[in-house]
Amino acid sequence: MTAEPPDIDDLRRRIRVADEQYYNRGHSDLTDAEYDALFVQLRRLEQTHPELVTPDSPTQRVGAPLPKGSSFATAAHLAPMGSIESLMAADEVRAFGERAQKLLLLPADAELHWSCEPKLDGASANLLYERGELVRGLSRGDGTSGEDLTQNLRTIRNLPLRLAGPGPFPERIEVRGEVIMSKRGFLALQEREETSADGQFRNARNTTAGTLKLQDPRVVKRRPLDFIAFAVGHVEGATFATHAELRRQLADWGFQVAAPFRVVTGIDGVLAFRDEQEAARDDLRYELDGIVAKVDRLDWQQQLGRTSRTPRWALAYKFAPRLATTRVLAIGAQVGRTGAVTPVAHLEPVDLVGVTVRNASLHNWALLAERDVRAGDWVEIQRAGDVIPEVVRVHLDRRPADSVPAAPPSACPACQGPLQQEGKFVYCGNLDCKDQLVGRIVHLAGRRAFDIEGLGPKQVEQLVEAKLVASIEDVFALTDKKPAMLALDRWGERSTQNLLDQIAGARTPALARFLHGIGIRHVGESTARDLATHFGTLERLAAADGNALRTVDGVGDEVAAAVVEFFASAKNRATLEALAAAGVRPQEAVAIAHGPLLGRVFVFTGGLTTMSRDEAKAKVEALGAKTAGSIGKKVTDVVAGADAGSKLDKARQLGIPIHDEAAFAAMLGSL
Repeated sequence: MTAEPPDIDDLRRRIRVADEQYYNRGHSDLTDAEYDALFVQLRRLEQTHPELVTPDSPTQRVGAPLPKGSSFATAAHLAPMGSIESLMAADEVRAFGERAQKLLLLPADAELHWSCEPKLDGASANLLYERGELVRGLSRGDGTSGEDLTQNLRTIRNLPLRLAGPGPFPERIEVRGEVIMSKRGFLALQEREETSADGQFRNARNTTAGTLKLQDPRVVKRRPLDFIAFAVGHVEGATFATHAELRRQLADWGFQVAAPFRVVTGIDGVLAFRDEQEAARDDLRYELDGIVAKVDRLDWQQQLGRTSRTPRWALAYKFAPRLATTRVLAIGAQVGRTGAVTPVAHLEPVDLVGVTVRNASLHNWALLAERDVRAGDWVEIQRAGDVIPEVVRVHLDRRPADSVPAAPPSACPACQGPLQQEGKFVYCGNLDCKDQLVGRIVHLAGRRAFDIEGLGPKQVEQLVEAKLVASIEDVFALTDKKPAMLALDRWGERSTQNLLDQIAGARTPALARFLHGIGIRHVGESTARDLATHFGTLERLAAADGNALRTVDGVGDEVAAAVVEFFASAKNRATLEALAAAGVRPQEAVAIAHGPLLGRVFVFTGGLTTMSRDEAKAKVEALGAKTAGSIGKKVTDVVAGADAGSKLDKARQLGIPIHDEAAFAAMLGSL
């Protein structure tokens, strides 16, 4: 017998541990790139030594064994829920395509049609519908059975509880998809929950997986989860010819489907699609780790069949990992706008995806202690999209002998004031702390708050250092301090006047923007909009008690307590009074009952060049229309910009009028 490679058992053990962590606990000690590298290594070893392949090897199974003692019931999938083969090189993709052609007995010059879509980086789920009604939602589990997460999955806002359309619907159908957070949603969650007791948020994928395992559906509902459908399992009472046709039907039933999507001819088309998506990944709504390509014809999929683990008709072509190795110069501390004092790793500068990285997030002191990152360590850092880089691995074998663990500071690094410990978080309680003030003003001026362009961190820090602003309300007194502003370094006449004009025009924000901008703990953009819509005026919201607040959709005990505490604070009331004295008057949130677009519902898809989507929505809402995020029976108009996705296809199928950007602008100009 061939001698067994000494590391094959260790490879299997490490992969099993990572599978169990990710699928059953919602986190993993390995990065995607590390996991993929281990899996490829194991697969190659088993190909070289086929006599060593065991039935329980990770290469022969899907997911992870279901956790013992889980608080969730388990149930069997009606059809097995498999994985797909992950490939890392173009040669592997070409070989996969050649094998498929040979198995289908196609001539060498015939080219298959492949359905291509993004490989979303979330947590898979399997939904069972009976006669159009959602009856059960399971995790992937071990591919044969999964945990029953129905109550949590039902809270996802874009997940249909009943299939859309008049029917008839299949007697039974399993809809497979990915539960995921958008990049913007994850950043908003990090900001909203940075001082929350709910836990730490390392990345969107692990946060999504962990959220689905929470015991309280009310907490799950507050998380910005989306469900993206990508396939079906067991089906009774429906047939489809191609994957593209299946996607159209899923969209008609009310599911969001992955975009962009393209049916290409031949493997060269698959490779080109992957390269396009990798180049555009930072501009896409969701975090991707590659693309998925499937033989488009479903009868050919059936003919190709599957191995014990993966189908022979579908592949995942992964993107290159976005990792870099560098050294930690020091462990510092930074103060956020809420007073949270968090650790940050100061790094030897390193290039990562075209950006020079000097700092990496360590999230909170409990996580820092868990990962044991120290000054002098060599670390691996990862950057996802435009999220601040984070440390994902410490090279312990390169750790200096004299290193010592990092500890939280004994005083605020910005104002030297005392710190307070609340669970895993450390706070500076001094509301006049300079770094908090800078953070609050930058947040107030943000595009989705008061939208004051020109008040970035550097500009605000200059204004604070020069004692021209000492509170957020002082921003609106800057119109009387132009000479002092012009005396600052790099403040010219034109840029200063532009800023003052913007400040003057920001005194009447929409109530939702006002609430988001003043920085109530745990109240992000979405919650601010819900509160504004429900209460209508700042005065009514300020007078609301916890019971009244909890009647708002998506507001739980923690948010309600934070809102009550904010308006009960004498300092916050003084700030609101000072803002009012400076002429800041949030607009009442009232439904517009008139206007030339009254009764119409607009959906925007794709990118606009002459205005942002937010500006476009505001324009039609001001003219009496409503806006929606998805295509439905009530939608009357669709505005399609560049790279419009699946919404455009669904609008065409439903016969909804579609306007390009020029036609939309002409419509607005005629009203």
